[in-house]
Amino acid sequence: MKGRQVRGENDTVTIVATAAITAHTLVNTQGTVAADDEAVGVALHDTDSGSAISVGVGRIEVALSGAAVTANVSLKTDSDGKLIDWASSGVVVGYSIDSATGSGEYIRFLLTHGGNTA
Repeated sequence: MKGRQVRGENDTVTIVATAAITAHTLVNTQGTVAADDEAVGVALHDTDSGSAISVGVGRIEVALSGAAVTANVSLKTDSDGKLIDWASSGVVVGYSIDSATGSGEYIRFLLTHGGNTA
């Protein structure tokens, strides 16, 4: 899966990064990587702390996997803001559309705002 997609007019927001952020990782409203935390969306480019970053907030987004990911399951983020299967704890940030065989693969997922915990 290639890490690009067509965006609608209201599918991005701009926030100020408060830490260095890597493209295609999930970020929170504080401008840091969403490490097992609620996510506002997906970073669309790399940025340094203090710089503006465009964040994809569309319903279907593309992000990096942090491990093998199963299709059609709940997802959470790892400590790097990458997607991993949700097992039994943590904040659900979305639902996988694609699977991944390991870390660093681009996958499509359904982004959920507000997060759910169990």
